[in-house]
Amino acid sequence: MGKQLKREITFYALCGSCGKQFIKSIINISDAEDIYEANRWIKENYKTSFTVDGLARNSNLSTSHFHWKFKSAVGMGPLQCQKRLRLTEARRLMLDENMSVTDVALEVGYESLSHFIRDYKKMFYAPPKEDILVLKDKLQKAQSK
Repeated sequence: MGKQLKREITFYALCGSCGKQFIKSIINISDAEDIYEANRWIKENYKTSFTVDGLARNSNLSTSHFHWKFKSAVGMGPLQCQKRLRLTEARRLMLDENMSVTDVALEVGYESLSHFIRDYKKMFYAPPKEDILVLKDKLQKAQSK
């Protein structure tokens, strides 16, 4: 890419319609070590229930400031992050380990099967059993080619 084109792209990124938000997000990310530590904790303990208040206290931040900072750095709130980790792991367990929907829901930390199915359907656009059958079918077709 030519120097002039790179300059124009950089100029547009910084001064275009999203430039202010782009710069703000870079500044927020540079001051987010406490947030990355909280995110690391969530990844290691996604099965455990927690509150945003508790994470904020551990980071010595107010709840609202912590939530805002977390969302700026990670791209989603802490509870959304936990939900995504739980559901992604549940999908993997059903695919790789052939675990049942009920067993998986409990394994990843859900206390209610109906809540798990509702969240799963919202994230993957299909109920767990149906989603896994479709994925297994696609994998089987891809392997037979």
